[in-house]
Amino acid sequence: MLGTLTVHDGTAERPIRGPKARTLLAVLLLNADRPVSLDRLVDALWGERAPATAEASLRNLVARLRKSLADEDGTRLRATPAGYRLVVADEELDTRRFEAAVRRAHAAHEAGDLPAVLAETATALDLWRGEPLADLPEAAGNGAACEQWRESRLQALEWRFDAELRLGRPHALIPELTRLVGEHPLREAFHAQLIRALQATGDRARALAVHQRLRTALVEELGVEPGPAVREAHRRLLAEQPEPEPELLSEPEPVSEPEPVSASTSTPTPTPVAAERPRPAQLPSPAAHFVGRQEQLEALRRALLAGSDRTAVAVVSGMAGVGKSALAVRCADGLRAEFPDGQLFLNLRGATPGLAPLTAHAALTALLLGLGTAPGAIPEDAGGAAALLRTALAGTRTLLVLDDAADPAQVRPLLPATPGCAVLVTGRTPMHTLDHALHLRLDALSERDSIALVERTAGRSTADRSVVAIEQADLARLVRLCGRLPLALRIAGARLAARRTLPVRGLVGRLEEPADRLDELELDDLSIRQSLALTHDSLRASTRRPDLRAADALAAIGAIDLPDYSAPLLSAVLRITPAQAGAALDRLVEVALLDEPRPDRYAPHDLVRDYARELVPDPAERTRHVRAALGWYLDLSNRMALAIDPSAHQVRRLPPVDDADRLDRDTAFDLGDAEFGNLSTLVERVAATPWATAAEVSLPVRALAPYLRVRRHPESFRLNELVRGLALRDDDRTALVHALSDMAHVHFVTGRSLQGVELLDQSLALVDDPAHRRSLLGNRGLLLSNLGRVQEAVASLEESLALAVQTGDLRSQATVLSALGNLLEADDPHLAIAHHRRSVEAGRRSDFGDAVSAGLANIGFAHLRLDDPATALDYFIESTAPSPWVSPWHVVLENRRGQAEALRRLGRLEEALDLVRDLLGQATALQDAFATGTIEHTHGLVLRDLGRLPEARAAWRAALARLGTSSHQAIAELRELLAAG
Repeated sequence: MLGTLTVHDGTAERPIRGPKARTLLAVLLLNADRPVSLDRLVDALWGERAPATAEASLRNLVARLRKSLADEDGTRLRATPAGYRLVVADEELDTRRFEAAVRRAHAAHEAGDLPAVLAETATALDLWRGEPLADLPEAAGNGAACEQWRESRLQALEWRFDAELRLGRPHALIPELTRLVGEHPLREAFHAQLIRALQATGDRARALAVHQRLRTALVEELGVEPGPAVREAHRRLLAEQPEPEPELLSEPEPVSEPEPVSASTSTPTPTPVAAERPRPAQLPSPAAHFVGRQEQLEALRRALLAGSDRTAVAVVSGMAGVGKSALAVRCADGLRAEFPDGQLFLNLRGATPGLAPLTAHAALTALLLGLGTAPGAIPEDAGGAAALLRTALAGTRTLLVLDDAADPAQVRPLLPATPGCAVLVTGRTPMHTLDHALHLRLDALSERDSIALVERTAGRSTADRSVVAIEQADLARLVRLCGRLPLALRIAGARLAARRTLPVRGLVGRLEEPADRLDELELDDLSIRQSLALTHDSLRASTRRPDLRAADALAAIGAIDLPDYSAPLLSAVLRITPAQAGAALDRLVEVALLDEPRPDRYAPHDLVRDYARELVPDPAERTRHVRAALGWYLDLSNRMALAIDPSAHQVRRLPPVDDADRLDRDTAFDLGDAEFGNLSTLVERVAATPWATAAEVSLPVRALAPYLRVRRHPESFRLNELVRGLALRDDDRTALVHALSDMAHVHFVTGRSLQGVELLDQSLALVDDPAHRRSLLGNRGLLLSNLGRVQEAVASLEESLALAVQTGDLRSQATVLSALGNLLEADDPHLAIAHHRRSVEAGRRSDFGDAVSAGLANIGFAHLRLDDPATALDYFIESTAPSPWVSPWHVVLENRRGQAEALRRLGRLEEALDLVRDLLGQATALQDAFATGTIEHTHGLVLRDLGRLPEARAAWRAALARLGTSSHQAIAELRELLAAG
């Protein structure tokens, strides 16, 4: 909790996904081992706008959180009569360990045990990873607790500084105390300690200035004089009285007297002393507005100060404008006292506009001159100069900051060879071939730190605090448009500073348009576009084929403009091998133009995406790239369709697939999960172009239907609406029929049966093909049965069955027999079971897993109708048993809901409740409102039988709210249940 909320099980991190789940965990942790009421949790999650279904949603969140915590049995996250309680041991929570260490540090401070103070404050401060619960809103109730932890940290720092000063170690404290008095201008303890440290190092002038600034601030802002600690430090400073010796807790060992020097002993001849070389202090001033990065600063500090038998080396890498140089200078500035022999700073010009990177000899010459070497004494060859540099640095504690390195080869000759020195390198490439180095990849700032940087750069964080408060939402939008990239944020802040009357919303409006964003992010010598162009141009100018392919890949990425990318996709677009495409993408990651958020999936930063869009200005070339990507996705979705549903592949008249290119079902689903977001985005983009045709857009969408029927329904409707619009424009009957029937299927699985029938009737009027008519008639019969229009449904299904028998289509026979059985169930359950058995047999003979699973479940529902829940349960369990088939979500839902109903009727209520709540969690994760409604119906029945009527009524109200726009038969029963009280 001391930082972003993180959960670790001792072996690996357990991610808690979603802001509401993280907020729920935070509230429970803030009240660990204490019950938290449902009202308190609902208020923290939704505030004053809690939906009617809040409590049901909260239960789903609890179920998901238990799963994330590997607490399925609820032994850690326990239900209480009023809410929930999270059981946590003291050693499992960083805040409790932090508080315990602070208490021990306080006791040691009171006792004057300085080593113990240093040990315990180090324990406490090592637990501090940044702003407590930095990624969560204050609605979680963390405001007071976080403030207490911040104060405890500052108190621990005060005790640590006091111990260091009393032990006579002031030098290393000055940079940190200087920063802290800037951050806390009225905290007297830090000022007093800074005065003492400066006095101990002989810097009386700065010490007096610190006192004067504090006194002025206190008098002007609070009307008071400094307190006793500051006054005492000031008195000692004026009296030139040194820091008192620390009181030792034990008697020191006696020191032996020096032996007297014999009168006959001759006075030794003094050894000649070489002229003292200059102590370089070349670090530039730290950035005036530096925010965040505390974890990275601490990591760098530890790496550069780690004692070992070799030079300490740390490399900071990242994309252009991410703040590598600012971080390095800030870190080095805080380490001045740790490297008393000097600090060297050298810009290696790895990506400097208009300048070539420094050669090894030029870089060595600059460093040697900084160390006071005469120009004529520097060897003319790089090897000799490198040896001289190593000699000059041997036995010293010197810090080298090598900024903007091009590659490891540029850095290696500049490294010292002996311990004591440290080297801090920045560059766009990670330079992993530099051995024994800390490699720190720098990412964008957090939203909180981004807003703080804009505020400080704009000068609106103090005097204009009321304006900032009003514009917080606009600032959040502004930093997102800047990609939370420090360079872009500095430019945006500078624009706001230059025009004091320009509202943040006005600048947001300018940045909203992607085509203009990079133009707006240029000011004076600062330019996002120029910084990115340097890297791309260096790839384009390279003679290495991998670099040239990487440049081509970035241009293709800008042209097709998808959420993320893979090597096979880029291989098809660029007409190169997958291995070559993978190497090009890896190269773009190395030069920080792409990230690899998941294995083998690549994505650019938002501002890199804007830049990449500019690399292919020719519309014809852009169209060629987009059509190549669409062709690749058609091939992929076609192969997926054949693997998932061979019958649908045939009915939909999709292209044949070579045997060598066939997929298995698992691979098809994995590829669909990975690529669906891209394909959906690409279809939308292509459909909006003037050159798109219904035929080329319809084919990949048509091929995707078998996957979507298992995985996602709403997206299918949206994509087919696009196809319908193009088909009407192009008068493409084939594309139109497939779009209408797939839209009708979405209506079927979401309970909007009437709308589905209307779309199928439109399709039937356009179709003559027997196989296609059979499919449409079968679906129409299912929808009509849901509407209670039994005679029409039977007629439609019998016509469909006749066509299926005529064509020998066992899969269709299985589907229609199942639908006929459902229609007969109310009047004759035994006849319905006979139909379902025939359906199961046809499904097994045709390897149609959906029909087998649905048929078994339907037999179970028929046995429920016969009031035989035990037999019904057997069939439901058989229908959900592991099998080689992957059933669509709506089939899984009905099977398991039937199983829960059978358990309820058998009186096994706790098992039924667990099953229903697991289903609710799945439906919520899929954002399936219709499924959630049907499950809440059963959920309420189980809760009623458990005697928990208020909770049951809440579940029924939630079900009615979710099913309100559908034609589901359960709506009438829900209204009766609620009316009955």
